[in-house]
Amino acid sequence: MSSGSTAPLQLAAVNRAILALALVPVLAAGCGGKQSYGSKLSKMCEDFAKREQQIGTPSSPADLAVRGDKIVAAYDAAILQPLLQTQPPPEDAAAAQRLRQIAQKQRDTLRALADAGKKGDTQTLRRLAVRNAQLNGQAGDIARQLGAKSCT
Repeated sequence: MSSGSTAPLQLAAVNRAILALALVPVLAAGCGGKQSYGSKLSKMCEDFAKREQQIGTPSSPADLAVRGDKIVAAYDAAILQPLLQTQPPPEDAAAAQRLRQIAQKQRDTLRALADAGKKGDTQTLRRLAVRNAQLNGQAGDIARQLGAKSCT
């Protein structure tokens, strides 16, 4: 880690990585028509948001080390597992499959962020924050396409 004017930049990047965890796009699944499916996606997003609020937003790499595993577990329970277990309406099958793939990548990225927080690896945190932001954007687009109103 270099000193001088780069230290504030490194800290800012770490803070952005930590914030990225709090901005996880929340994905979920349901059955029935598009409206029902979108509604169930939204309910799952709301469930994850409540869980995440109870865990708290990490504010440092050390805090991320403590809370990261809990965030990953909440994401897996509230988003990924229900998404993998629920069949979408036939007309949304392709988009839902893409959403599942992104959700798996998102969980893996969250796991890697938690691990990087435990190691205090700011370079990896920065790289993963960028990856997380990309996944957030992709998932948000698909969730909106599927009718979710709370998953942005």
